[in-house]
Amino acid sequence: MHSVPTWWMCSLLAVALSLLLPLPTPYAQTAQQGDIQGTVIDKQQDKLLVAQTVTLTIHKTDTTDTQETTTNENGNYRFGNLPLDPSVHYTVSTIHGGTNYTEKDVVLSTWAPNIKIDFEIGGFTDDKKQIRVRSHSFVIAPPPPDHAPDGAVTVIEAIGIENLSDLPFKTTHGTQTVGLHLTLPKGTEGFQPHQSTELRLNPVTNEAIRTTPLPPGETHLGYTYIFHVEKDRLDLSRRLDFATAEFLFFVPESIDFAPRANFFGAPRREQIHGNIYLVYQSTAPKAFAAGTTVDLALNVNMGPARGALPGQTSNLGQLVLIAVAAALTGGFLVAALFKLRTTNNSLNSDTDDATSPSDVGWLRKLSSDDLEHVRVARLEFITHLDDKREKQEISERVYKRLRREQTERLTTLLNQEKRGNNA
Repeated sequence: MHSVPTWWMCSLLAVALSLLLPLPTPYAQTAQQGDIQGTVIDKQQDKLLVAQTVTLTIHKTDTTDTQETTTNENGNYRFGNLPLDPSVHYTVSTIHGGTNYTEKDVVLSTWAPNIKIDFEIGGFTDDKKQIRVRSHSFVIAPPPPDHAPDGAVTVIEAIGIENLSDLPFKTTHGTQTVGLHLTLPKGTEGFQPHQSTELRLNPVTNEAIRTTPLPPGETHLGYTYIFHVEKDRLDLSRRLDFATAEFLFFVPESIDFAPRANFFGAPRREQIHGNIYLVYQSTAPKAFAAGTTVDLALNVNMGPARGALPGQTSNLGQLVLIAVAAALTGGFLVAALFKLRTTNNSLNSDTDDATSPSDVGWLRKLSSDDLEHVRVARLEFITHLDDKREKQEISERVYKRLRREQTERLTTLLNQEKRGNNA
């Protein structure tokens, strides 16, 4: 075999070194920047919109900045030189014909430095068959401390709703065009939406109204109100606006409430935030059809002190989190989620600075098989959260909070398993 010439070896070495050395400064800077671009189309007239203003809102940790641009002769727009910073998220919007078209919680990263967002102006669907409620959850709680002891309770509703169409959904409500309207039981008081900018109550029709179109994919809605027990019954029945896959009731064990409808199975007993809840889940073999009236009444035995509900330690923020988590999972891992109770402090949908106490006490009581089930459930829920975030179906702040909670508790679980193996 002939020996390789020295000059050839030197050439190979030079090539190898050139691949290993850092890139020149201009290229490195370009690699750390991304862009958001897209096209604005008038679907009703089937034409590209020229000179249409598009706004980019940059949400940083402490500040919010905005940029504007207009579409060119091809209906295209572009925002460039944007940092690939996962702590920064963007909102892209445009207004046409009095309607605001918005894409929220856009994040640029090294794996997705260039994102395309097209706006289809005037492109909507009003086909209610494209809308499906995956999970409708109710949490029953005591009334506010200053409320009269007249049989009132706090009701928290959380709805995981899915638009199966590729177009935003809108419908008519009287003379108005709205995203959707949801029927509430008559007699609600103190309606409080969890997303105040998107939901409001029409006191005449007693319906919760989403003013903006319902985007494709999954959306989570929620609200809280006061309701009253009448004739030993808390009747939350209503006519369904959309097909609904399942209903869930979370009832404090200390209150003798139980759904009267036979499509609710026997409850499971869950400890959540230091309180014991009976969780009733509908077991109907198929979805509840739109247009039907569903029996959501709870029979009540108020006991000797009629009209007074036992006190509880759970606050409203925790109860809202329970309902939102139930709607978020849509029945997926609901039992596992609450068995791995999250005892964080008062939380709402935009809070991400709470810390959670350790699960060590109750983990010690589990067998090795049970610990393995808990570990798998936590991993599956974390994977579910990651998938939601990747599809941009959950905000960055909510994602970070829930994922941090589950990761911390998974670490606690693994440490407990390690101690068990070393024992």
